[in-house]
Amino acid sequence: MQKTLAAVLLALAATGGTALGQIVITTSSGFNWSGFYAGLNAGGVWNDTCANWTPYVNNAAVNNFLNNCPNNSSFIYGLQVGYNFLVTPQFMIGGEADFGGWSTSTRFRSADLGLGAPIPAGTYQFVGKQSPNGAGTVRMRFGYVADQWMPYATGGFAYASGTPTTTIYYTPVGATAPTATSNAVRTLSTNGWTAGAGIEYGAASNFSVKLEWLFYQFGHGQRSVGSCTGPGCSLFYGAGSLINFQTHNSAELNAVRLGANYLFNWP
Repeated sequence: MQKTLAAVLLALAATGGTALGQIVITTSSGFNWSGFYAGLNAGGVWNDTCANWTPYVNNAAVNNFLNNCPNNSSFIYGLQVGYNFLVTPQFMIGGEADFGGWSTSTRFRSADLGLGAPIPAGTYQFVGKQSPNGAGTVRMRFGYVADQWMPYATGGFAYASGTPTTTIYYTPVGATAPTATSNAVRTLSTNGWTAGAGIEYGAASNFSVKLEWLFYQFGHGQRSVGSCTGPGCSLFYGAGSLINFQTHNSAELNAVRLGANYLFNWP
């Protein structure tokens, strides 16, 4: 993926510098928006959708089990590289690629459920890390240059990866401690799209700072099989698989982040 991003940006630069004729403009403040740049970013992301914990027992869905948000917010941080091409003195079109890490702090959720077979009644405590370990985008940017200020719109491809985990503790009615524990780990690799807007300010010399909002739309998570340990497993259907989950987690997200760039002004 990173090689592809670099190739796209190099191709854009080559096209801008030769075929179209890059317009290199120094504004009245002395700031030049043209060319390659690289920088860092940090901010926060939050879910618009929650995880839908739907268990499957013997391949039969147990509906209306629990809707919850095991991790509805996260700190994000990363880096970006890009290229600005000035089509006119005021209009910029460019490409940007970024990748960053997401914090995956543990979330606890508990529910007392008066269910019957095949899911027994009792207390179910969910301990989960559902956010992706990392995510990135490859986007186009369309900006309006007003001296040191450049508001812009952006959109393109988004991807995420990680290893979300879930542990479920089951405590029967009347018991004081869990008697069954289910663990599930799955590899998350999902693609989607992103769109947003931002504003960038040429602070000094070759440095700029920006504030950016992005909306992410990812595909839903896939089923993950959990294993059961403990004497309470016999209340389900033996000591084998406890629950096979369909987790619709973090399908739609919003992110706000601050960034800083160094503009190389190549070419």
